[in-house]
Order: sequence, then structure tokens, then C-alpha cells
Amino acid sequence: MSERARSVQRLSDGRYLVSGFAESMSVLSDRRVSNSPFVDDRLHPQAPPDLLSLRRRGTSMQMSDGDVHARLRRVAGTALTPRRCDSALEKLEHNAHGLLDAIVARGSGDLIGDAFAPLVHGVICDLLGVPDGDREQVLRWSEASTMEDRGVSEAGAQSLDDYLESFLAGEPTAGLCGVLAAGAAAGSLSYSEALGTASIMLVAGYETTVSFLGMSTLTLLFAPMLRKVLIEEPELVPTVIEELLRYITPTSGTWMRFVTEDLPLGDAIVPAGSSIDIDLSAANRDPARFENPDLLDPARDDDKHLAFGAGPHYCPGATLARREAQIVLTALLPRLDELTLAVPIGELRWHQNRFSRRPLTLPVVLATASRR
Repeated sequence: MSERARSVQRLSDGRYLVSGFAESMSVLSDRRVSNSPFVDDRLHPQAPPDLLSLRRRGTSMQMSDGDVHARLRRVAGTALTPRRCDSALEKLEHNAHGLLDAIVARGSGDLIGDAFAPLVHGVICDLLGVPDGDREQVLRWSEASTMEDRGVSEAGAQSLDDYLESFLAGEPTAGLCGVLAAGAAAGSLSYSEALGTASIMLVAGYETTVSFLGMSTLTLLFAPMLRKVLIEEPELVPTVIEELLRYITPTSGTWMRFVTEDLPLGDAIVPAGSSIDIDLSAANRDPARFENPDLLDPARDDDKHLAFGAGPHYCPGATLARREAQIVLTALLPRLDELTLAVPIGELRWHQNRFSRRPLTLPVVLATASRR
């Protein structure tokens, strides 16, 4: 089989798997391909349960196309203005130093549970306008909603949606939730659109960034020379973040798309009514696009990866996620030489679903203590 043919494969159940960089870019950018299995009666039965559950959680950017998608994207953008992001990120930087210092002072901790999770969740809650007193519980529901266990994820999603429904119907608040509630009251948004937008921003804005921070830290723990370079030359952190995004691809599952018209792709013609799984991790390591793709190369010139997708559905929070990662990793790096994993890497517990894969926890201890 040729490399071109391997980039687009028809699976035994009729789905198509796309793993090449060029082919993935093409699918993500082609308007004959939809994000929603509800655009065609032939497509609905092909969608997995976790994707169908998103529909029950309201109409969101993730499950819409065309004018509806563009309108919801503009609404979400009201939470991501430079002024709002700058304010949230200033707080993030202050809190990052405090939480990381506390782990070092205690001599042990969980970098995800004690630092990355509350830091990233705090930014999203600031932008949405979630009250401080609700955030700990909202974080538990948000995390549960992405668990692999269907019972746990459905219960978490339902609790989160019940909260958001009540919150959107309550007193006006600052942030995106206030904008969504006002839009629903004025009729410029449906209630389903307001709920779906709040839900996807809260969950997706949290899970992918925490996944990236966890996997990046795990990588850096075993790359002492790279850590040394970044500590000495912190201006290189943004460049290395782009290479880590390519190398890790925090949205490490497959992205499902639905074909509305016959689609030429690679050596194949994908017929209308078919579903496509896009493997972004494989695309970001496509040897036809990247030289030595399995090498983490901080000096790599080609930083045009697909970690945030491409085309109309390119992640609206990509700039925010990059800035979050830069702030947290810059704060972490000087402290990382003092820390080491508290357990062998093979004993780490993992959080995995169709959208991402990361350590469930990242337990660390002071390096001096581990050598005693």
C-alpha cells in the first residue's frame, strides 16, 4: 500500500480513517464535510454515543456549521476579547506561582490536581462569569463529564447542564454567561444555543489545556537538557510550545466528520453519507510533512501543526490556550529541577476519552527526597 493510500483508509465498518497531514487539512477545511451527524439521516446512526450526547446538551459550535456556527462563534468571542483574557491571565500568573510554590514547600503534590486543574478552570470560570463559590463543584462535574465510564460521564454532564440552566436563568452576571443569558432573553439566541455554548466552552476550554500541560510536563521531566535551555532562555518557550503541541497533540483521539457530498480524498472518493475519523496525532507526525516526525525538536522550523484543528472550526481559544501554557510552563520550569515523579511512569493512572489522553494525576516529590 502506498503512503498516500495509507493516509486515507476505509475501515471494515464503512467509516474512513484519515491520518495524513494534507488529507486531514483538506477534510477540516472542506465545506462538503459537516461537524454534525444530524445534517443527513444516513449519518445519525454512525455517530458514537458521546457525540450524540453533546446534542442533548444544546446546540454548540462543535455540532453546527455554516451561518449558525459563525454566529455562535462570534458570541463565544465576546468572552475572549484581549481585555478579558489579559485580566484572567494576570490572575493565572499570580496563582500559578503560589500553587507551584506550595507544592515545593510541602515537598510533594499532584501537579494536575493541585495546580494545572484549578489554574485552567479558574481562567475559564473568570471568562464565563462563574461565581467563586461554585467553581470547585463545577470543576468536579466538568471532569466527570469527560470520563471514559459512560455512567460517570452522563451523570457529570447532566449535573453540569442542570447547573448551567439554573445559572443562565438567574440574575444577570458578568462574562460570557451574562451575554448568553441576555441573548436568549432577547431572542437573538435560542435557549439551546446558550446552554450548548456555555457547556462546550467550559468543558473543552478546560480539558484540552490541562491535557497539554500534563503531557508537556511529563515530557519535560525526562528532558533535562531541554529544561536547562528553557530556563536559561525563557524567550524560547513559545517556540517549544508549538513543537510540543505538534509532538503531543492534546486532542489525541479522532475527530469525527460527516460527508454531505461525494468527496475526493487522497486516492479515494468518499461517498456522501460516510463518516470520517481524523487522527490528528498521526497527521502531526506525518513523515510526508515533517522531517523526523517522532523527534521532539525545539529548533524545528515548520510549526504549522493541526493541534487546534483547521478551517472554519479552528479552535477559537487557541491564542488563549497558548498564552495559558506559556505562563504556567514558564512558572513551572525553574521548579521542575527540584521535582521528580513520585511513582514509576508505568504506574501513572490515565484519563482517556475519545477527545484526549493525559495522566489522571501527576504526583511529584522533591528530587532530594526521592534520592534518600
